[in-house]
Amino acid sequence: MKNILFLLALAAALIAACKKTHDEPAYQAPDSSYGLIYQKIFQPSCALSGCHAAESHVDLGHSHGLTLSGSTVYEDMINGEVKNAKAAAAGLKQIVPQDTSKSWVYQKITYARSAHKYGAPMPGGGLSLTGNQILFIREWVAAGAPKEGHVVDKSLLN
Repeated sequence: MKNILFLLALAAALIAACKKTHDEPAYQAPDSSYGLIYQKIFQPSCALSGCHAAESHVDLGHSHGLTLSGSTVYEDMINGEVKNAKAAAAGLKQIVPQDTSKSWVYQKITYARSAHKYGAPMPGGGLSLTGNQILFIREWVAAGAPKEGHVVDKSLLN
């Protein structure tokens, strides 16, 4: 009987511990131009299951791209390495502040007119970004891609 009670107590403790990790608050992007990109572009258009969500890269074994959900997205993007060998050989990084021509993310969302047509255009899955969303990202990169502060007209995303 003691063994059963011990096992029940242990099981309850393990369940409680697992539940705590799943109840952690979701990442809150800063009130900034980057935060607007994260909330209004990356989350609804890119950080989806099977695309650039954290669980997609773990569950599907993807190693080709950037995870666009969570608190490290900004740090992973700025001058971040690209997995595409041709893009890396061309000197592209995920985001190069003040240089859209070397910013892989920008080249992927402007694929049709990009000089760097490696891989597939983004976003995938039949989704697309509006001209204003693309302009917002372009202006943010051109302004140095800061994490804090509003450097792009917010009304572009309304």
